[in-house]
Amino acid sequence: MALRVLNLVKKFEWHSICLLNLSKTLYIRSMTTQLLKIAVLAISIVAFANTGQAQAVGKKAADLAFPDPQGNIIKLSDLKGHYVLLDFWASWCGPCRMKNPQFVELYQQYEKAKFQKGIKGFTFYSYSLDKSKEAWVAAIAKDKLIWPYHTSDLKGWQADGAVLYGVNSIPRTYLIDPEGFIIAVNPPNQLVQQILNDALAK
Repeated sequence: MALRVLNLVKKFEWHSICLLNLSKTLYIRSMTTQLLKIAVLAISIVAFANTGQAQAVGKKAADLAFPDPQGNIIKLSDLKGHYVLLDFWASWCGPCRMKNPQFVELYQQYEKAKFQKGIKGFTFYSYSLDKSKEAWVAAIAKDKLIWPYHTSDLKGWQADGAVLYGVNSIPRTYLIDPEGFIIAVNPPNQLVQQILNDALAK
């Protein structure tokens, strides 16, 4: 899988370079669906190469099972059938907090959307690297993170989930498909939207 992806990216090298600078250009608006998918792969491969992370594009997402603020164990695998944006963050992480309004908007956009047969929907699984439960819960409330799947073991950088995924910087996100496979790492919201739009009921 990794070799096939690398060959695709190499074949479309020029397009990938353009798309890796999405935040600096409006070129995204003229891209085809195929090139957007290639961009997801290119961005993900760059992220993988730069961070040495344990979970890569094309691999089955390692399961997470951690408590929510009420102490209930929430398993990532229980969300199979959904597109899931797995988000590693923390209340003390400034860039994470700055991205949260965009994530809320993204969640609300697809919260009640109708997807193709076999796809249950789209949601977030948020995993916090906080040590303080009070700070974690307060940030969820303040940023209005309205999806129900918030977890943490309150171990900071030694959090079991972060170690499992090789997370050494945040925010870090993984887009997981309904079968439980990682299809993108740190994808821009525009690319997540394109993938979800392609999966909507026609």
